[in-house]
Amino acid sequence: MYKEMKLQTHDDVELHVYIWNEVENPIGIVQIVHGMSEYGGRYNLLAEALNKAGYIALADDHRGFGKTALNKNELGHIEPKNSARKMVLDERMVQLYAQEHYPDLPYFIFAHSMGSFLIRLFMAEYPTNGVILVGSGLQPTLLLNAAKWVSSRRIKKDAARRSGLLNKLAFWGYNRTYSDTSHFSWLTRDQAVQKAYEKDPFGGPIVGTSGFFHTLFTVISESQKKSHFRHIPKELPLLLLSGTEDPVGHYGKDIPKLAVTLAENGVSDVTYKLYEGARHELVNETCKEVVFSDIIRWLDAKRNA
Repeated sequence: MYKEMKLQTHDDVELHVYIWNEVENPIGIVQIVHGMSEYGGRYNLLAEALNKAGYIALADDHRGFGKTALNKNELGHIEPKNSARKMVLDERMVQLYAQEHYPDLPYFIFAHSMGSFLIRLFMAEYPTNGVILVGSGLQPTLLLNAAKWVSSRRIKKDAARRSGLLNKLAFWGYNRTYSDTSHFSWLTRDQAVQKAYEKDPFGGPIVGTSGFFHTLFTVISESQKKSHFRHIPKELPLLLLSGTEDPVGHYGKDIPKLAVTLAENGVSDVTYKLYEGARHELVNETCKEVVFSDIIRWLDAKRNA
């Protein structure tokens, strides 16, 4: 079970942080970075599996999400000014906290979906022993630029306004290939998880604001720039995981392309795996135990490298 605490950011936001540290002789640390419209506490099963394997885990609720949001009006909203940079610095603060309290342990990051794009920015600046990117991808430049243009216009009028249009731009077509009736079928084949997410006040019901979506599109755009890839450390171990039915990764097509792009930029230690039939949230999929085992096996190998 996790402990909960608050960390004060450089601009006085109180980040809510979960720590799973009931490990007698820890062998490493894994920082978990969640996606949009969710929160760190959703990763309890992964964190407990990591604890059993000897790894301390911790995760924050990003600004605008989970318990970091002070009230219902703040859920799904991020003030857009310098927000991408602020979110990178938030994750750096979590890292520094963990390294201060557990020095000398190998340090890894697990990042999902929006979190994966955020950590693609982070890893070009700050050192770790390895990064696991899950549910990531390469988004079409034309569509991304159009979405950024629309969001930039909207934040000038009212950054805190909920935007059904931007929500549609972000998720257009994600659910069209599945026979399930849930609005969130694209997340996982596990219908119990779908139903729980639909009812979760920190999850499914949230419609992001223009400020949030502008932040999201900016993070993705920056993470895909050619100049960004050139700054990723060449020896950084990377594990890329996705499902063949994940629309964010264009149904298994993006992860191999991302691996090639990284290799073309000199990143030499890149491993990827696609899970047949799996959708977006691998840690909530019907094959999650296999995913956990693969993650721990990779961590053990890189920890001992």
